[in-house]
Formats: sequence, structure tokens, C-alpha cells
Amino acid sequence: MRWLVGDVQGCARELDRLLETVRFDPARDELWCLGDLINRGPDSLAAARLWRDVGGLGVLGNHEVYALLARSGQWPRKDDTLNELYEAEDGPALLDRLRALPPLAYLEGGASYAPAWAVHAGLDPRWQDLHAVAERLAAGPHDDAWLEHPDVSFATRVRCCTADGERSRYDRAPEGCPPPHVPWDSLYQGDVLVVHGHWARRGHYRGRKTLGLDSACVYGGPLTAWSQEEDRIVQIPALSRSS
Repeated sequence: MRWLVGDVQGCARELDRLLETVRFDPARDELWCLGDLINRGPDSLAAARLWRDVGGLGVLGNHEVYALLARSGQWPRKDDTLNELYEAEDGPALLDRLRALPPLAYLEGGASYAPAWAVHAGLDPRWQDLHAVAERLAAGPHDDAWLEHPDVSFATRVRCCTADGERSRYDRAPEGCPPPHVPWDSLYQGDVLVVHGHWARRGHYRGRKTLGLDSACVYGGPLTAWSQEEDRIVQIPALSRSS
């Protein structure tokens, strides 16, 4: 079974509860994190270790980009929750594993279920051949310059944009995108389902050919996961930080 999970953001206990709930077996199942596995939440180190220990896969998110560029000194540190990850003995290896993630991944379908694209934030409407884009982005050296490439930034940050790929910094409900910007998914013309995270204020939703899994667990919402084979949603309520 292939499970795709929205923004974990250091909510390791909810991720662990999710794996228990779906009876995840690393020998049989795949866990795909849709970016932002780390930061903001209470335990980025535990979340990264759990993801690694079950053979986790995924796509790059803007919080991974931040963590890597802040660690290298390329970007200034903000009010983050990354100290334990940075200082852990296995921290460098975990960060290297995150750096290796692609910004865009094609998930093959099977005899009884459809394929899907996985991305953290969204797609540039000018990207017509997604397979070529995914191959080009994954082939980069994944160094600091690559992390700041405009296409990597688009895939990890977009919410609202124009048809010619101009992004807005707006991050609230999709109906409020400032004109001429619109939600990126309204410009998507492909036939393959795109599964993404990143838009916490939009929450979990199902569109014509898009599926959003960021239900703001780090802010008290549920952690949302989707089974590609069964087209099934599982949600884990946010756990009390004091318990």
C-alpha cells in the first residue's frame, strides 16, 4: 500500500499514530511525505527518524529548503524548531536524505488504481511535459544553488499564480487570491491527479484533478493521509502537546 501524507512539520506523535492506524508495514507499504516533514512542530528530529526508519520517500518542501539553506549559512535563521535536528549525531545524514528528495515525483498506477503526481505546493501552468520537468529537476546536483532555483521554488511554494507563472505571496483561503492571481490548480490542465500539501489554510480538499492533504496538524488540525491504491483518506486528530 502506498500512503501519501500531508505536512507533518515535526508532529512525530501524530505520524506514529497514523502508521499504527493504517497498520503500516515497511516490508509491504510505502510512506510518501509531501514535503514539510520538519520544522514548526515539536519534534522534527523524531519525525525525520521515524520517516527514515520506515524507508520513507517523498518530495521536497519549502521547510526542507529552509532547513538546508539555514544550516549551510546561505539563509538567516528564523524562529524555527530545528536545533535538535541540527545537533543530533545523525542530523547530517537525515538532512542529506531530505536534500536528495525530488521536487516532483510520478507515482505509477496499477491494474486497479490510477497514477498520481506528488508535489509539495503545486505546478507551474507553463509546465506542459511534467515527466520532462520532473526528470530535469531531479537530475540537478541538489546543492544550495539548486535549492534556490526558480522551478524548485515554484514547486515548493506556489499557492496563487497567473497563467504565465507569476506567483503571489498570498497564503490564505483560495477564493482570496489577489487578481490576476488564481489558485494554481485552477490552471492545471492535466489528466493525472496531482496530490500536494503546503496550503494549511485551505485544508484537505478534493478538486477536479487535485487533492490537498495539508490539514494544518501543526496548528491543531488533523494529520491527513491518502491511500493511492484504495483512494481512501485517513485522518489522525492532533494530539495534546501537554499529554
